[in-house]
This record gives sequence, structure tokens and C-alpha cells, in this order.
Amino acid sequence: MSEFAAELQAGIDETGARIRSARRIGDDYTADNLLGRLENLLRIAEQHGIEVHGTPDGGA
Repeated sequence: MSEFAAELQAGIDETGARIRSARRIGDDYTADNLLGRLENLLRIAEQHGIEVHGTPDGGA
């Protein structure tokens, strides 16, 4: 896995975890903003042919 792919995967994993955490405490505003970031990261991965491992739980 390239460094770019590894950093992208780490960002996807971290953002998914932050979405889950925000939802757990009822912070819908933060969860919605992070969901936009997650969607962008997933789009970038797709555009570069990077396979995302695991399913980020953003609730999308």
C-alpha cells in the first residue's frame, strides 16, 4: 500500500470513528459535518482506484 493510500485509509478510519463518537453523544451537527468529510475521502479513494478496507460506519 502506498503512503498516499495508507494516509487516506487512516483518514477514513479516523473520520468514521469521530462520526460514531459524535452520534453517540447526540452531536448531530458535528456528525453531519464529518459525514461530508468522509464522503469526500471516499470519493478521492475511488478516483484514485484505492480500495477501502473495512466499512466506515458513517451511517451514509
